[in-house]
Amino acid sequence: MRLRFLSFLFVLLLSGAAAAAAPLSIVVTIHPWADLLRQLGGPLVEVEQLLPPGVSPHDFDPRARDVLSIARADLLVYNGGSGLDEWVLPLFEAAGGTAETVAVSELVSFDPLGSSHVHGHAGEHHEEPAAEAVNPHIWLDPAIAADAVTELALVLGRLDPDNAAVFRAEGERLAGELLELDAELARLLAPLAGAVFVPFHDAWPYFARRYGLNLTVELEPVPGREPGPAYLLEALETIRETGARAIFAERQLPLRPAAVVAEEAGLPLYVLDPEGGGSGAEETYQELLRGNVRVLLEALAD
Repeated sequence: MRLRFLSFLFVLLLSGAAAAAAPLSIVVTIHPWADLLRQLGGPLVEVEQLLPPGVSPHDFDPRARDVLSIARADLLVYNGGSGLDEWVLPLFEAAGGTAETVAVSELVSFDPLGSSHVHGHAGEHHEEPAAEAVNPHIWLDPAIAADAVTELALVLGRLDPDNAAVFRAEGERLAGELLELDAELARLLAPLAGAVFVPFHDAWPYFARRYGLNLTVELEPVPGREPGPAYLLEALETIRETGARAIFAERQLPLRPAAVVAEEAGLPLYVLDPEGGGSGAEETYQELLRGNVRVLLEALAD
């Protein structure tokens, strides 16, 4: 009985300490990083996501209330990279806030891929865009995401030194979980090694490189701009020459161009989701990747 009382008293003391310190207020642009920060910080953080589910970050129109959210934040996290979510930087200037700003793409080391629309096996680029640009969609490689989680844990620890050890431990745990996810996805996708992959836009090079897919052509060469008829004809010819088995649209982008190409090529059309949040804020990063892998297996497996 005495031991139970002491344990209960200890829990009360911990609860009191937690109540005395407000959780870190974090504003994040896109769902994958928002979810991973929620998993990382737990009750020690409050995470607000700027990009609504189903909206592409390439053509998002920020709202006035987003400025207010940033003004109150302790930390602003965005992916970074040309043409993705740099729209958040003018908001930060307008907010006049004091939040620390972190671009995940600058936190981690990775082998960058360009933003191109014609590829070779496993994401190797054969045609570079006119303006050199690093493809920003790094979160679709869970090994890169694992490194990012470790670095984000250190950022949280700097902002909340009293809980730095907790963040560090959670970062190690979550990074390990993401590496296990990577191994799981690699096993599942091994039978698809070398399979021709035709996604809608250039969200998938890091994913394709990680898992050995032959990312041959993308249907939207410029993010946020529908492809013209001449480009679609060129893409259709490439699809026929390579023996692609399916076409992939994306939930955040127009369905019509992909549907037209799929119909002309006589191929089935599937829908991938590079960003997540479609089933609500409770959809985890891990569920997002597993869901996309299920679609790929259904579309491309023998």
